[in-house]
Amino acid sequence: MSGDAGRTGADGWSAVPAREPGHLPDTADGLEARPTAGASAEGSANGRVHGRPAPQYGEYAPEGWVNPVLVEQERREQEERSRALRQQAAQEATRGRRPGTADGTVAAGRAARADTADGSGRTVPAQQGFGASPIDFVLSVGLLVIGLMTVLQGLSIGTTASTMRTYLEQQYTELSDPAALSTAVLVRAVVLVVVFALVVWWSIRRLRARRRTFWVPLVGGIVASVLGIIPVFVVILQDPAFTAYLHRMAGG
Repeated sequence: MSGDAGRTGADGWSAVPAREPGHLPDTADGLEARPTAGASAEGSANGRVHGRPAPQYGEYAPEGWVNPVLVEQERREQEERSRALRQQAAQEATRGRRPGTADGTVAAGRAARADTADGSGRTVPAQQGFGASPIDFVLSVGLLVIGLMTVLQGLSIGTTASTMRTYLEQQYTELSDPAALSTAVLVRAVVLVVVFALVVWWSIRRLRARRRTFWVPLVGGIVASVLGIIPVFVVILQDPAFTAYLHRMAGG
Protein backbone atom coordinates (compact mmCIF):
# COMPACT_ATOMS: atom_id res chain seq x y z
CA MET A 1 0.00 0.00 0.00
CA SER A 2 3.00 2.26 0.23
CA GLY A 3 2.81 2.87 -3.52
CA ASP A 4 -0.91 3.68 -3.25
CA ALA A 5 -0.51 5.89 -0.26
CA GLY A 6 2.08 7.93 -2.08
CA ARG A 7 4.35 10.45 -0.48
CA THR A 8 3.35 13.14 2.04
CA GLY A 9 4.98 16.53 1.87
CA ALA A 10 5.73 19.00 4.60
CA ASP A 11 2.55 20.97 3.87
CA GLY A 12 0.22 18.01 4.42
CA TRP A 13 -0.29 17.18 0.74
CA SER A 14 0.18 13.67 -0.52
CA ALA A 15 1.34 12.68 -3.98
CA VAL A 16 -0.21 9.57 -5.43
CA PRO A 17 0.03 8.08 -8.92
CA ALA A 18 -2.37 9.88 -11.25
CA ARG A 19 -5.15 7.78 -12.71
CA GLU A 20 -5.03 8.05 -16.48
CA PRO A 21 -8.39 8.57 -18.28
CA GLY A 22 -6.48 8.49 -21.51
CA HIS A 23 -3.07 10.04 -21.74
CA LEU A 24 -1.90 12.40 -19.01
CA PRO A 25 0.93 14.87 -19.57
CA ASP A 26 4.16 14.44 -17.72
CA THR A 27 4.23 16.46 -14.54
CA ALA A 28 7.16 17.19 -12.37
CA ASP A 29 7.07 13.83 -10.66
CA GLY A 30 4.23 12.10 -12.55
CA LEU A 31 1.96 12.16 -9.45
CA GLU A 32 -1.38 13.77 -8.64
CA ALA A 33 -1.48 16.23 -5.79
CA ARG A 34 -4.23 15.92 -3.17
CA PRO A 35 -4.56 16.68 0.51
CA THR A 36 -3.97 13.87 2.98
CA ALA A 37 -6.30 12.79 5.72
CA GLY A 38 -6.10 15.11 8.64
CA ALA A 39 -4.54 17.86 6.62
CA SER A 40 -7.74 19.26 5.12
CA ALA A 41 -8.33 21.64 7.95
CA GLU A 42 -4.76 22.88 7.84
CA GLY A 43 -4.91 23.24 4.07
CA SER A 44 -8.17 25.14 4.24
CA ALA A 45 -6.73 27.37 6.88
CA ASN A 46 -3.72 28.47 4.87
CA GLY A 47 -5.64 28.71 1.57
CA ARG A 48 -3.95 25.73 -0.07
CA VAL A 49 -7.15 23.66 -0.55
CA HIS A 50 -9.68 24.82 -3.16
CA GLY A 51 -12.98 23.07 -3.83
CA ARG A 52 -13.67 19.56 -2.71
CA PRO A 53 -10.79 17.25 -1.70
CA ALA A 54 -9.52 14.64 -4.09
CA PRO A 55 -10.99 11.15 -3.65
CA GLN A 56 -8.93 8.57 -1.81
CA TYR A 57 -7.62 5.52 -3.66
CA GLY A 58 -10.54 3.23 -4.53
CA GLU A 59 -13.21 5.85 -3.75
CA TYR A 60 -15.65 7.47 -6.13
CA ALA A 61 -14.95 11.09 -6.97
CA PRO A 62 -17.31 13.43 -5.08
CA GLU A 63 -19.79 15.48 -7.07
CA GLY A 64 -18.25 18.62 -8.56
CA TRP A 65 -14.63 17.47 -8.19
CA VAL A 66 -12.37 18.18 -11.17
CA ASN A 67 -9.07 16.46 -11.70
CA PRO A 68 -6.46 19.23 -11.83
CA VAL A 69 -4.20 17.03 -13.93
CA LEU A 70 -6.83 16.77 -16.67
CA VAL A 71 -7.38 20.54 -16.54
CA GLU A 72 -3.68 21.14 -16.97
CA GLN A 73 -3.55 18.56 -19.78
CA GLU A 74 -6.37 20.28 -21.68
CA ARG A 75 -4.72 23.67 -21.24
CA ARG A 76 -1.40 22.40 -22.62
CA GLU A 77 -3.12 20.69 -25.58
CA GLN A 78 -4.90 23.91 -26.47
CA GLU A 79 -1.63 25.84 -26.30
CA GLU A 80 0.09 23.28 -28.52
CA ARG A 81 -2.73 23.39 -31.10
CA SER A 82 -2.66 27.20 -31.13
CA ARG A 83 1.12 27.21 -31.51
CA ALA A 84 0.95 24.69 -34.36
CA LEU A 85 -1.70 26.74 -36.17
CA ARG A 86 0.37 29.91 -35.84
CA GLN A 87 3.48 28.16 -37.16
CA GLN A 88 1.57 26.70 -40.11
CA ALA A 89 0.10 30.10 -41.00
CA ALA A 90 3.55 31.70 -40.80
CA GLN A 91 5.07 29.02 -43.03
CA GLU A 92 2.32 29.38 -45.65
CA ALA A 93 2.73 33.15 -45.68
CA THR A 94 6.50 32.76 -46.08
CA ARG A 95 6.10 30.32 -48.99
CA GLY A 96 3.71 32.71 -50.72
CA ARG A 97 6.25 35.58 -50.58
CA ARG A 98 9.43 33.76 -51.63
CA PRO A 99 9.77 33.02 -55.36
CA GLY A 100 12.11 30.11 -54.71
CA THR A 101 9.51 28.00 -52.92
CA ALA A 102 6.92 25.72 -54.44
CA ASP A 103 4.25 28.44 -54.59
CA GLY A 104 6.71 30.87 -56.08
CA THR A 105 7.71 28.33 -58.72
CA VAL A 106 4.08 27.79 -59.67
CA ALA A 107 3.52 31.54 -59.94
CA ALA A 108 6.63 31.92 -62.07
CA GLY A 109 5.48 29.08 -64.31
CA ARG A 110 2.11 30.72 -64.77
CA ALA A 111 3.74 33.99 -65.68
CA ALA A 112 5.99 32.23 -68.17
CA ARG A 113 3.05 30.42 -69.76
CA ALA A 114 1.23 33.75 -70.06
CA ASP A 115 3.68 34.73 -72.80
CA THR A 116 2.10 33.85 -76.13
CA ALA A 117 3.33 33.80 -79.69
CA ASP A 118 1.92 35.99 -82.45
CA GLY A 119 1.59 35.03 -86.11
CA SER A 120 5.30 35.56 -86.82
CA GLY A 121 6.38 33.13 -84.10
CA ARG A 122 7.76 35.85 -81.82
CA THR A 123 6.85 35.82 -78.16
CA VAL A 124 4.93 38.74 -76.77
CA PRO A 125 4.78 39.56 -73.03
CA ALA A 126 1.64 38.73 -71.10
CA GLN A 127 -0.82 41.57 -70.73
CA GLN A 128 -4.29 42.23 -69.52
CA GLY A 129 -7.30 42.40 -71.83
CA PHE A 130 -7.81 40.93 -75.27
CA GLY A 131 -6.12 41.33 -78.62
CA ALA A 132 -2.52 42.09 -79.45
CA SER A 133 -3.05 45.68 -78.22
CA PRO A 134 -5.89 47.96 -77.08
CA ILE A 135 -6.07 49.50 -80.58
CA ASP A 136 -6.36 46.06 -82.16
CA PHE A 137 -9.17 45.19 -79.76
CA VAL A 138 -11.10 48.40 -80.50
CA LEU A 139 -10.72 47.99 -84.28
CA SER A 140 -11.77 44.35 -84.16
CA VAL A 141 -14.87 45.05 -82.10
CA GLY A 142 -15.81 48.03 -84.25
CA LEU A 143 -15.55 46.04 -87.47
CA LEU A 144 -17.61 43.23 -85.96
CA VAL A 145 -20.32 45.72 -85.03
CA ILE A 146 -20.38 47.05 -88.60
CA GLY A 147 -20.64 43.48 -89.89
CA LEU A 148 -23.54 42.79 -87.52
CA MET A 149 -25.42 45.84 -88.79
CA THR A 150 -24.88 44.69 -92.39
CA VAL A 151 -26.21 41.23 -91.56
CA LEU A 152 -29.30 42.69 -89.87
CA GLN A 153 -29.99 44.83 -92.92
CA GLY A 154 -29.57 41.80 -95.17
CA LEU A 155 -32.18 39.89 -93.17
CA SER A 156 -34.85 42.34 -94.37
CA ILE A 157 -35.55 40.25 -97.47
CA GLY A 158 -38.47 42.27 -98.81
CA THR A 159 -36.86 45.67 -98.31
CA THR A 160 -33.54 44.60 -99.84
CA ALA A 161 -35.22 42.96 -102.85
CA SER A 162 -37.42 46.02 -103.45
CA THR A 163 -34.40 48.34 -103.29
CA MET A 164 -32.46 46.24 -105.79
CA ARG A 165 -35.43 45.98 -108.15
CA THR A 166 -35.99 49.74 -108.06
CA TYR A 167 -32.33 50.40 -108.79
CA LEU A 168 -32.31 48.01 -111.76
CA GLU A 169 -35.48 49.52 -113.22
CA GLN A 170 -34.12 53.05 -112.93
CA GLN A 171 -30.66 52.29 -114.25
CA TYR A 172 -31.30 49.45 -116.71
CA THR A 173 -34.67 47.83 -117.38
CA GLU A 174 -37.57 46.04 -115.72
CA LEU A 175 -37.12 42.36 -114.83
CA SER A 176 -39.34 39.69 -116.26
CA ASP A 177 -39.48 37.74 -112.95
CA PRO A 178 -39.04 40.07 -109.92
CA ALA A 179 -39.89 37.19 -107.54
CA ALA A 180 -36.68 35.41 -108.50
CA LEU A 181 -34.77 38.42 -107.15
CA SER A 182 -36.38 37.89 -103.75
CA THR A 183 -35.12 34.29 -103.75
CA ALA A 184 -31.60 35.48 -104.55
CA VAL A 185 -31.77 38.01 -101.70
CA LEU A 186 -32.83 35.21 -99.32
CA VAL A 187 -29.81 33.12 -100.31
CA ARG A 188 -27.61 36.17 -99.83
CA ALA A 189 -28.94 36.66 -96.28
CA VAL A 190 -28.15 33.06 -95.37
CA VAL A 191 -24.61 33.44 -96.71
CA LEU A 192 -24.12 36.64 -94.68
CA VAL A 193 -25.28 34.98 -91.45
CA VAL A 194 -23.04 31.93 -91.88
CA VAL A 195 -19.94 33.96 -92.77
CA PHE A 196 -20.53 36.41 -89.92
CA ALA A 197 -20.86 33.58 -87.38
CA LEU A 198 -17.56 32.09 -88.53
CA VAL A 199 -15.86 35.49 -88.39
CA VAL A 200 -17.10 36.13 -84.83
CA TRP A 201 -15.93 32.70 -83.65
CA TRP A 202 -12.49 33.12 -85.17
CA SER A 203 -12.13 36.70 -83.90
CA ILE A 204 -12.99 35.71 -80.34
CA ARG A 205 -10.40 32.95 -80.37
CA ARG A 206 -7.68 35.29 -81.59
CA LEU A 207 -8.66 38.04 -79.16
CA ARG A 208 -8.50 35.65 -76.21
CA ALA A 209 -5.10 34.44 -77.43
CA ARG A 210 -3.96 38.11 -77.59
CA ARG A 211 -3.17 37.86 -81.27
CA ARG A 212 -3.68 40.51 -83.97
CA THR A 213 -7.35 40.23 -84.99
CA PHE A 214 -8.57 43.37 -86.76
CA TRP A 215 -7.91 41.89 -90.20
CA VAL A 216 -10.26 38.94 -89.59
CA PRO A 217 -13.49 41.02 -89.79
CA LEU A 218 -12.10 42.81 -92.87
CA VAL A 219 -11.44 39.57 -94.72
CA GLY A 220 -14.76 38.17 -93.53
CA GLY A 221 -16.63 41.21 -94.88
CA ILE A 222 -14.99 40.85 -98.29
CA VAL A 223 -15.77 37.13 -98.45
CA ALA A 224 -19.39 37.69 -97.37
CA SER A 225 -19.89 40.43 -99.98
CA VAL A 226 -18.52 38.30 -102.82
CA LEU A 227 -20.43 35.16 -101.85
CA GLY A 228 -23.62 37.09 -101.18
CA ILE A 229 -23.70 38.94 -104.53
CA ILE A 230 -23.18 35.79 -106.61
CA PRO A 231 -26.82 34.51 -106.36
CA VAL A 232 -28.11 38.01 -107.16
CA PHE A 233 -25.96 38.25 -110.29
CA VAL A 234 -27.03 34.78 -111.39
CA VAL A 235 -30.72 35.70 -111.17
CA ILE A 236 -30.26 39.05 -112.92
CA LEU A 237 -28.16 37.64 -115.75
CA GLN A 238 -30.67 34.85 -116.36
CA ASP A 239 -33.66 37.21 -116.54
CA PRO A 240 -34.94 37.44 -120.17
CA ALA A 241 -35.72 41.17 -120.01
CA PHE A 242 -32.29 42.02 -118.64
CA THR A 243 -30.61 39.74 -121.20
CA ALA A 244 -32.47 41.48 -124.05
CA TYR A 245 -31.38 44.83 -122.66
CA LEU A 246 -27.76 43.72 -122.70
CA HIS A 247 -28.10 42.59 -126.33
CA ARG A 248 -29.57 45.93 -127.31
CA MET A 249 -26.75 47.77 -125.55
CA ALA A 250 -24.15 45.54 -127.19
CA GLY A 251 -25.62 45.96 -130.70
CA GLY A 252 -25.74 49.71 -130.33
